[in-house]
Amino acid sequence: MPNSLMRAPSQCCGSLLTPVVEDYLRTLFCLSARGDTTSTSALARCLHLATPTVSGMHRRLAGAGLIARPGLHRVTLTAHGGRHAVDVVRRNRLAKVFLAEFLGMSWSEIGAEADVLEHAISPRLASRLTAALGNPTRDPYGNPIPPATGDYVEAWPESLRAAVPCRDFTVERVVDRDIDGLRLLAGLGVYPGRVIARAEASPQGGEVCVDIEGHPHELAAAVGGLIYGRAA
Repeated sequence: MPNSLMRAPSQCCGSLLTPVVEDYLRTLFCLSARGDTTSTSALARCLHLATPTVSGMHRRLAGAGLIARPGLHRVTLTAHGGRHAVDVVRRNRLAKVFLAEFLGMSWSEIGAEADVLEHAISPRLASRLTAALGNPTRDPYGNPIPPATGDYVEAWPESLRAAVPCRDFTVERVVDRDIDGLRLLAGLGVYPGRVIARAEASPQGGEVCVDIEGHPHELAAAVGGLIYGRAA
């Protein structure tokens, strides 16, 4: 699902943009871009917050013009909220590149650390980081890094789970919110750029049967849903 937005200065909303609110905006942006549900319970689960806490945030952020609630079980970003969300996404993904390339942290470690570090990155530091990292275009999970200014379109390819059966599947992006799943995929060598030679549904149902470097593996449906790319 494409998500085209323009960035705004991070100082715009002042004290409203607490770390928790920034996490909320980034999470809502990413869920929306993948076409996942944006219900209160889904956001609470992703943010590790109580459902009443997220409901309270809905009211506060809707009042500030950052989100809209077009349906009982759906929340969307306004253009204003989207600008702030893209700013947080940019800082988060730059932090992931820094943690992986400069500190050598593993795939399963950098997500949680970047979620903390993103809140300490000022516009000036983001600019310096971009230059120091060699102007990266993607983070270690294959996620595009939004530009500092201008339009940004977040579009996800097809998931492996949805693409089966297929002969070849080129991994482009991996969802970084399942630490156990990331450890499993890292152990199998499933990174952006990897070509999975074969993918089909398990006869028993649920699992995805894949061939990685000549070795057969069965991935749980949830793990197959973490992998996005192009099927041949």
